[in-house]
Amino acid sequence: MDNNYILIIIGIGAMVLEILMGAVTGFDLLLVGVIFVISGGLGTLLNSFTTALISTIILTLLYLIVGRRFVKQKLSIDTKETNVERLFRKKAVVVKKIEPNHPGQVKFEGEVWRAESNKTIVPEQEVTIESVSGVTLKVN
Repeated sequence: MDNNYILIIIGIGAMVLEILMGAVTGFDLLLVGVIFVISGGLGTLLNSFTTALISTIILTLLYLIVGRRFVKQKLSIDTKETNVERLFRKKAVVVKKIEPNHPGQVKFEGEVWRAESNKTIVPEQEVTIESVSGVTLKVN
């Protein structure tokens, strides 16, 4: 078997592996697989394994140095804090008594929220917001 075909088979294998893994590698295997297929095809077309090997090395290095950064930047997802996340670990004041299994109310930044706790908390006591479930704050 011609060595150029081995490069093509390795490239196809890398692409299939990427698809089976569900893009866990950030498309690196897919893109390197494409490089191997292109280089193997070029080597077959020119009947030169040396050309295929050199093009594989050059294209892979170019991808690793330049292309990978570009691909990662395009695939990254910017996360922004939501309004709900902004509440965590903030202080609120109880305005209606809270008991286990009996929600009360707290005031946070001028707004009154439904609140639950696993202990009894009396009005005017300051509490810390631990989590949010729907429109109910879990406090302690």
